[in-house]
Amino acid sequence: MTLLVTFDWNCVIEVEEQGKQSENVRSLVQMHWDGAREVGLLATSASGNTRSKRFPGNAALFKERVDGLGWSGLPIVPTPKVWGLTYWDWSFWVGDPDEFQESTDQIWAVIAPNVARDPKEHLGGKASVDDEGLQVEKLASWRNTWCDVMSAYSHIHAKRDVFVTLNCKDFQRNARLLAKLGMRDIADPQTLAQRLR
Repeated sequence: MTLLVTFDWNCVIEVEEQGKQSENVRSLVQMHWDGAREVGLLATSASGNTRSKRFPGNAALFKERVDGLGWSGLPIVPTPKVWGLTYWDWSFWVGDPDEFQESTDQIWAVIAPNVARDPKEHLGGKASVDDEGLQVEKLASWRNTWCDVMSAYSHIHAKRDVFVTLNCKDFQRNARLLAKLGMRDIADPQTLAQRLR
């Protein structure tokens, strides 16, 4: 059975910036091209902040960056549809909203217990936040956390095997608790590349 590997967006950034783990990321992608593994990119990543801490606005930037690395053939791991935050071509309707809420609340509590879940709390208790309001710079940190939680949920929902990330603070440090929620294996690129060689 093919091992299903999911890349967190920081793996893409690591290769773009030619970071110290970029060769390990590239070797994992090569394993995909060789047919030995399946490496997927998270659709949630298309909703991540740009370097200017702004919401991308459309999925074109995500696609351009993936294409720029020659990775357009990698599968996209879909994310739940969330109005104003996800791109509908790469997302799915949640079957049970209560289960989805409970699951994402549990993941949020593990990854970011000190970050308020409700975006209004980051905007001084504003009465309501529409989809444009979710895209303001003041919510950049909240959106990063939201993307981490949705990335974890999407990986679990798709029943994938290994979540590969450079975000040790939120993921590897909490691996035991996240395993109880369905993230069976979390690794940085170097650890996984060495394990699979």
